[in-house]
Amino acid sequence: MTTLLRSALLACFGLLLLPLYGAAQQVSGTVSSATSQQPLPFVNIGLPARGLGTVADEQGRYQLRYNPAYAADTVRISSVGFEPRLVTFATLLAAPNVALTPAAVSLTEVSVLANNTKLRTHTLGLAKPSSHFDMHMSSNELGTELGTIIRLARRPALVQTLHIAVVKNEAGPLTFRLNLYRLDAKGLPTNDKLLSRDVLLTASATPGVLTADLTADHLVLDQDFLLAVEWVKGTDAAATDLTKRLGFGGSLSYGYDIFMRRTSQAAWKKPTFKSNMPLLGLRPQVAFYTTVRD
Repeated sequence: MTTLLRSALLACFGLLLLPLYGAAQQVSGTVSSATSQQPLPFVNIGLPARGLGTVADEQGRYQLRYNPAYAADTVRISSVGFEPRLVTFATLLAAPNVALTPAAVSLTEVSVLANNTKLRTHTLGLAKPSSHFDMHMSSNELGTELGTIIRLARRPALVQTLHIAVVKNEAGPLTFRLNLYRLDAKGLPTNDKLLSRDVLLTASATPGVLTADLTADHLVLDQDFLLAVEWVKGTDAAATDLTKRLGFGGSLSYGYDIFMRRTSQAAWKKPTFKSNMPLLGLRPQVAFYTTVRD
């Protein structure tokens, strides 16, 4: 039974691996800060309408494949702490070196808990994956993401740690960015990030749980959010096959929602899942979880 479920899950994810480029060409450039002129690492660049995108390296350098027919399409360039920039692809081709303007610093709303309020620390999300499941990314493009909605039991909640269960990594050292995304009125993920900095973790060949400590961020949330893992760097991006060589812990559970996107700035999609056995409301889940105090 578990073998059939696992095979069905991987086949379903594999359906998302569609050809993208056709007669593709490539543009290269650098993204930097408009004020300091310093290169910006791991910037997201992409054409949202086409599902094409990439992530700049540590020196702000990027390479983006494209089709000349997309000249009038909009390119979105974004980085935490900077105003997103929207340009036509023709503009990017004419001036591939891009400068981003720092975002205006706004006062953050602070939630104050009375001294006599009893706080509890607990875990939200799937913390105990099944030994018979492993979940994969939907593509091998830089910026591909996999995430699950974290639902707050009580509000507000102070986020303490983020955890990602890696059960297989045959692709060499991989660097991921952990993103927390705001949900819209319909409960769907947006591009609005709730963290004010990049949180980067590296997965080695040894399976285990990757953990990020957010206690110093003092991140207080009063809404559900999407916890997502984004691939931003590999030892050899051209040879890395995340759809087969990387696996995250998973299970069949109730009450969680998975979303994925194949590259930077692409639309979020909910994977479909088919099985030849009755699931009785159970759905595939990924072992991304968080500890909070509330």
